[in-house]
Amino acid sequence: MTTILIWRIRSFQYTFRTHHPKINYPYQPPLRQSSTASVTRINHNPLINPPSSTLPPPLVLPSRSPSQSTISYYFALGRAYLGFYKIGAKAVYTNFQESRVLINRLPPSLSIPDALKQGQLSRGEWQFIRRSRQDFAKVPLFALVFIVCGEFTPLVVFFLGGVVPRPCRIPKQIGSMREKAEERRQRSFRSGTLQSNRISPTIEALRHEELQHIGRSLGLYSKWWDRMFNGAPTALVRSRAQKRVEYLGLDDMAITRDGGVGRMEIEEVRIALEERGVDVLGKNDTVLNTQLRTWLNAGKFQPVTRLLVTRPSVWQEGNHRTN
Repeated sequence: MTTILIWRIRSFQYTFRTHHPKINYPYQPPLRQSSTASVTRINHNPLINPPSSTLPPPLVLPSRSPSQSTISYYFALGRAYLGFYKIGAKAVYTNFQESRVLINRLPPSLSIPDALKQGQLSRGEWQFIRRSRQDFAKVPLFALVFIVCGEFTPLVVFFLGGVVPRPCRIPKQIGSMREKAEERRQRSFRSGTLQSNRISPTIEALRHEELQHIGRSLGLYSKWWDRMFNGAPTALVRSRAQKRVEYLGLDDMAITRDGGVGRMEIEEVRIALEERGVDVLGKNDTVLNTQLRTWLNAGKFQPVTRLLVTRPSVWQEGNHRTN
């Protein structure tokens, strides 16, 4: 299975290249485009933003001419999706290889989190390593789906969103995943079982219902746990919530240190907000940037656990502002 996958990946014609102050990343287009959105120019700052090879490449779908047959059109459509997945799969493989080069540059005794804290890794590099590992771990199962389904993969991935590496996610899949996540989060907030003024500042002391809400809001466990058992095991959610809180602490520090929200690309802002349990659909760039700044400011005066169980509208920024 692994031999077949490597052979297919190596056969892909992948010619995009980019420049980074420390390493050459595989894919850095000047424009990002989807079939449903206008072209947005990227103002890439590699110190705080990971390379765009960690995001999906542009998906340009063919338009159907009046004289084109149905079979011919859908064949061309399938080839467009196939090309998209080939580029995304190549990006996953190349990113993983480049991330290993970046890791090998660090002293052997230094962990990746410590390297970030000490400034030997920028946020962009740290996120690049992190996403490359996560995406590469999804390759075997996604490769199986891709080999079996071929051009029909776009019809299948809507039901298997979690197994698809980020660079291989089509725009409609990303939108669908966000809609489902936000609907689940809203249902959890509407349950009315949380009292934010009594939230413990530590994950270890949180009650069962508070942990379940954080797990649903952040997508820390599958929705099937809710459907079958009305929630995941407390120990499982607590462990994953603790890891997320530790990650958010590192990311908050790195964002502030490496340029602030104003230097982040808007898609990076969306991803950061999603990781903090904040809805992003239907919000313009100004609102998204403001809410991430508010999170960073509020985190100086309130425990992260309280921010995770409340909406941005009730966060208190305190007397100081950043960025």
